[in-house]
Amino acid sequence: MPQFDLRKESWIPCLTNDGQREMSLVDVLTEAHNIREVVGDSPPVTIALHRLLLAILHRIYRGPQDEDEWNSLYTAGRFDADKITNYFDTFHDRFDLFHETHPFYQTPTVREKVKDGAVIKLYFHSGNNATLFDHTSILNPRELLPAEAARLVVMIQAFDTGGQITGDNGADSAKAAPLIQSAIALIRGETLFETLMLNLHRYCGEDGAPFVFDDAEDLPAWERGEPTIRGSRLPSGPVDLLTWQSRRVALEPEEDKDGKLVVRKAVVMAGHSFPDGMETHTKETMMAFRKSKDGRMFSVGFSEIRDLWRNSLSLLKAVDISEGSRPRMLDWISQLRSNGYLQRDRLPVDFCGIAADKAKLLFWNHERFDLPLAYLEDNDLTLRLGACLEFSETIGSALRAGVKVLADALETERETFSTEANFWSQMELRFHRLLGELPGKGDEEMIAWFRDTQRIAKDALRNTVNGLSGSAAENKAAVAAENALHSAIGKAIKAKANEWAPYLPERFEAKGGNQ
Repeated sequence: MPQFDLRKESWIPCLTNDGQREMSLVDVLTEAHNIREVVGDSPPVTIALHRLLLAILHRIYRGPQDEDEWNSLYTAGRFDADKITNYFDTFHDRFDLFHETHPFYQTPTVREKVKDGAVIKLYFHSGNNATLFDHTSILNPRELLPAEAARLVVMIQAFDTGGQITGDNGADSAKAAPLIQSAIALIRGETLFETLMLNLHRYCGEDGAPFVFDDAEDLPAWERGEPTIRGSRLPSGPVDLLTWQSRRVALEPEEDKDGKLVVRKAVVMAGHSFPDGMETHTKETMMAFRKSKDGRMFSVGFSEIRDLWRNSLSLLKAVDISEGSRPRMLDWISQLRSNGYLQRDRLPVDFCGIAADKAKLLFWNHERFDLPLAYLEDNDLTLRLGACLEFSETIGSALRAGVKVLADALETERETFSTEANFWSQMELRFHRLLGELPGKGDEEMIAWFRDTQRIAKDALRNTVNGLSGSAAENKAAVAAENALHSAIGKAIKAKANEWAPYLPERFEAKGGNQ
């Protein structure tokens, strides 16, 4: 069996001061202070690679057990090269992608199921997902180089959809992998070292950090003696969760006509799943959660119809974990900062993930918030942000009412017009300014937000109206639409007069707008 040693072979894409290049596991960790960032083939790959690196660091350091230990690692400015080398030497055979008995992130017992074309599953191209992420034909799938196959194997364990899948006796069904349909938070530093440290949560099972677990039982996928099987179980700890094997995967390497090692054949089958009712929100540190009206807890994710920033209150607000929670990494960052271990006023936070409709992949996404850390410690500030977001949703609803009047009068569908999409795209740009300036400007910035939101809504409808041909019927419909918008804004403001009055000076009253 050929070898591809992930400890030494180049396979992790890194952005350095000298450009982008692939690096080995050992080099990525020992040189993390000289690397700007890991940049995967897609946002899900980027997240999966970071979670792999975090799991390795937890195993190497068996921590950090507390704030002081975290600070010692952080102030060192780099990871300990000797500890890294010793760890990888100890488990040298477990990082071979094509090992006979312990292939990395795979299950050798399903090798007899590999087939031509199945490798296509690794890059999101099969069945009803065809051509969405790749235009390769199912009948002629492209071959994968070992480095690319390794990245995709790590990714699919975290982000595969549920639904039909190869089974032990024909077709089978599988639950979705644990990160699908969620916006995964990744706090960014100036170097990869800082990024990994800023996402390295306290690790102490006895103290329930991040949840109660037995340190001796919490093993990563490659240290486990038993192969992955199809069935449900609880994660034994944070490292097990970070390296969760939701799929039984097997790759079959071969040489192409030029003698180059490639992968054309593979199999992807159901693996571990979480038991029904498992409270993921009490264990996962990189997701935000909300409680639905029926009492179920669900992770905050991406949507085709609603941009993530519009849910930013759920991403930032600290609430009772039984009701919902922001990513718990942000709580850890807040704790480090309040105790003087982290001298930062703001940090970039990436949110990456995949939106899916059952087994159908819709899109992947990546959004970055330049986050003032005051939001993590000042509940009044997050409430102010929430009031601003509520107002924009209210004005968005008023705009929708105006567009509907226009569409009904012209006997067409509301979606015919790009009015609402234009409004929300402009509001997204305005939101990032709000996020940065609200902590320092308070009421002044809220007044500006309330004013600008109304102006942007009115401009969006006016631009739509100006794009009409100008017939008598269209002019009549336009007047009715603008009146409907003004009326809806007025009613909304009147209903919340006591709450919104401080931010709606008389000169910005509903009908006149910013004139």
